[in-house]
Amino acid sequence: MRKQTRSPLAFISALAIGIFVAGCGDDADPVDPPDPPPPTAPGAPTGVTASVDGTTITLNWSPGTGATGHRATLSTPGETARSQNGETSATFTDLTAGATYTGQVFAINTVGETPSAAVSAQIPEEPPTFELVTQDILENTTWTADKVWILQQPTFVGADCGIDGTRSGCVQATLTIEPGTTILGKTDLPQGVRGAYLVVSRGSQLIADATDGEDRAPTADEVIVFTSDKPRGQRDRGDWGGLIINGQAQTNAGDEAQGEGDSGFFGGEDDMDGSGILRGVRIEFAGDRVTPSDELNGLALQGVGAATTISYVQIHYNVDDGIEPFGGTVSVDHLVVTGIGDDSVDGTDGYRGFMQFVIGQQRGDEADNGMELSNDGEDADLAPQSTAVIANATMIGGDEDFQTGEIAGPNGDRGVQFREGSHYRIYNSIFRDFGDAGFCVENAGTVVAADKRLEGNTNPAETLTIEGSVVWNNAGAGDSQENFEGCSGYTTQENMEFFMTDGFNNMVTDPMLREGYNNIGSMDSPPDIVASAVPSNYEAFDLSSVNFDGVTLFAPTDGRTLVATDYPGAVAPGTALSEAWYAGWTIWSIDGSDSRPNHTGN
Repeated sequence: MRKQTRSPLAFISALAIGIFVAGCGDDADPVDPPDPPPPTAPGAPTGVTASVDGTTITLNWSPGTGATGHRATLSTPGETARSQNGETSATFTDLTAGATYTGQVFAINTVGETPSAAVSAQIPEEPPTFELVTQDILENTTWTADKVWILQQPTFVGADCGIDGTRSGCVQATLTIEPGTTILGKTDLPQGVRGAYLVVSRGSQLIADATDGEDRAPTADEVIVFTSDKPRGQRDRGDWGGLIINGQAQTNAGDEAQGEGDSGFFGGEDDMDGSGILRGVRIEFAGDRVTPSDELNGLALQGVGAATTISYVQIHYNVDDGIEPFGGTVSVDHLVVTGIGDDSVDGTDGYRGFMQFVIGQQRGDEADNGMELSNDGEDADLAPQSTAVIANATMIGGDEDFQTGEIAGPNGDRGVQFREGSHYRIYNSIFRDFGDAGFCVENAGTVVAADKRLEGNTNPAETLTIEGSVVWNNAGAGDSQENFEGCSGYTTQENMEFFMTDGFNNMVTDPMLREGYNNIGSMDSPPDIVASAVPSNYEAFDLSSVNFDGVTLFAPTDGRTLVATDYPGAVAPGTALSEAWYAGWTIWSIDGSDSRPNHTGN
């Protein structure tokens, strides 16, 4: 039987017929596929937390939905915001102690960013390290600014070398204190235990130089601070003992004398003795009442010599006198004494240096004289005489009967009192708002010195004087006599007549201190103890005429000298408060709230 085959033409025809038939069976158009959804921003990161480790903060989070990346930010006021990328965490280091930071995380994709909720975290205040001082300093030692140093007891630098350096047991040592260092006096000592204080022995030195040799005011960070170990806001007069420097310069208290409060011996044969440098230093809330006649001052300069530098120093809220030279020849410039519980400035035993640019602001809760200037209470003629010079002082009393400012209280006696054979010389100074008098000459020996000056004698070894100075509103405003009183020496009339002597160029007139001179203030906002102008017809004493004779007055060996001024008071009239030499490094609060923290950071 013969096999049948289909021709190629027949196959093609059949295929064409099939395609035709199929096409004739469906007349609908084809359907387009759906559009894809539009892209969207990512979901916010969730579960954002902040953990703190020292000065480091780590942010952790869960990723946002649809995110292709994440950016974390960290910020605090006053600092540039920080930013970094991460998948689920970011770590920020070297942050500022005590600062509070805000963290946030942003989820990122091609459409945009979505922020998380913010979190906050605080870097803890790191209390500074501290070291207890429990022994005398008998070798060269440095106290560094990275520690707080706590005095637990009377502490002596060196062992006493006697009047000429030959005493048996003499140990010479130098204590150097770095700029910015804080020294605390311990306050919670057992009953009957002697309070903590620091003594520089004869033959030894203290180098506390906040400005490293520069003759200028320190900054707030540079100033070296001696204060109470109590928290700021709880400090008070007498929390600790104070600072005592014993030198080998002459006094009229004998070849040597015993300092108050068991503070060691002082005095000697070397008027050019050097006990170191005290520049840019604050001494706060000190003093120790051992007995009514045995008290510690804020800064006691006992037989300190002319090779010692003391400049830009504040003594604040001391229980006894603020500063007191016991003889010696050291000079002091740019001194602030505030809130002192007794005399702001005292001096005795044959002091023969100078003090220039002095601010004294009493607090009337507890105060005595602005200045109490003596030679010797038992023998007015003891040599060497107290022939020191004080120039350009502004002394402000706090007696509430005449003081209207925030510092007013029930106490505040005389602006300046010459007593016990004093031969001091005061020039170009201001005394106002004291309760009893602006100026007073007391005791027979002092009257003799004043009478000799009235007779034309200008020998500083035999006279006392006050010239180019202003008193105002002491014991009441009004005529001249109201600024004076009798004080067991000159009568009221005699004190007034001495002060107003022709040629002395003293005035009873408003010194024109600007508003706010009698406010309490703070470091950030100190009182404005600056005159708006020089009083009309004022004539300054020419300080360039003062003779540094090396007998009645010694020049500092560091080159400092009296600066000639044409105005009364401690600051040139018209000076902006921010430019005044005492602004920015001095404190003014009654409780230390504007001072340095203690060793616990409080």
